[in-house]
Amino acid sequence: MSIFIEKELHCCGKRVYVNYFELWDKPGFDERPVREQMKQKGKDENGIKMCIQAARRIAESGLQREALKVITNSPRVDRAAREKASNLLRFMS
Repeated sequence: MSIFIEKELHCCGKRVYVNYFELWDKPGFDERPVREQMKQKGKDENGIKMCIQAARRIAESGLQREALKVITNSPRVDRAAREKASNLLRFMS
């Protein structure tokens, strides 16, 4: 299962996954607000599509907590993103 999460987070980007988590943490999320915000940040359409698909697969598999745990424990992710992931996990408990 960890390999699945790592692959999906790689497609999206761990920092990006955390930054948009509130918009895509539920299965069946509306991708329009995510797409709009990512476009405003200058992300390209292919990257947006790949990231949304990866986040959707994580949400549909019910692995949001596990994804946040991976991010929290990832030394290659910047401290702010790790802290946000940790805070999100606390609020989910």
